[in-house]
Amino acid sequence: MSQTEEIIQPRSPLALNWPTALSLFTALVAAGTVTLHLIGDVRHRQYLGYWGIDAGLFPKTTDWILINGYYGVVDRFVAILIAMLGNVHWLAAAAVILGVYVFILLSPASGASGEAPAWLLRQSEWRRRFIRQMLLTALFVSVVPCALFLLTAFMAVPAALGETAGKAAAENEVSEYRKGCLASKIPCVELKGERGVISTGFVLDSSQTHIAIFDAQLQRARVLALEKLEVVSSRVPKLGEGVAP
Repeated sequence: MSQTEEIIQPRSPLALNWPTALSLFTALVAAGTVTLHLIGDVRHRQYLGYWGIDAGLFPKTTDWILINGYYGVVDRFVAILIAMLGNVHWLAAAAVILGVYVFILLSPASGASGEAPAWLLRQSEWRRRFIRQMLLTALFVSVVPCALFLLTAFMAVPAALGETAGKAAAENEVSEYRKGCLASKIPCVELKGERGVISTGFVLDSSQTHIAIFDAQLQRARVLALEKLEVVSSRVPKLGEGVAP
């Protein structure tokens, strides 16, 4: 080999391809953003729907919806983790059953060696080709519905997460709201108009034109226009230690 020849070393298949990695990362970020937006919007609608409130009266910005979706995902993951920890015995049983199934599937008796069955080898060439084509066709016909089902289920997961997260948030709050303004840990607000206090309760949502509250006296949700209304908190904030009044 001459000295002028360049020795070209083969490139490792594990070498990082930065453009491909960047494209993949961008696609994942875009997909995650869309998913969070969907979960946040569904969670908001489901939350207000639980109280019988029209979500159209309370439009939200994209940032708010994304943050709401993030909290919805965290809430559902925590709920799933708690449910899994509470059913460890079922997880162990499922692991044992799956292990036995894989063991049987990969055993030589199941035909997992990769060789064609003996009965197929005994057939003539045209019969073997016909059987192969029929099996491939049947496999394709059966795979397409399964793929569509899995795709539909995958697309329905974000909406299901948003629905369950919104309903769970409302159910957690309603038990606290029913305690009343004095016993609840959540502060109440007073809606005051020209003739005095119109309603007292807990804020569910608000927009530039409307406010939704859980009325502490009626024990149900109310939506009021904010025009000529004053929203006053009924709880006086406590001064911290070392802070002069």
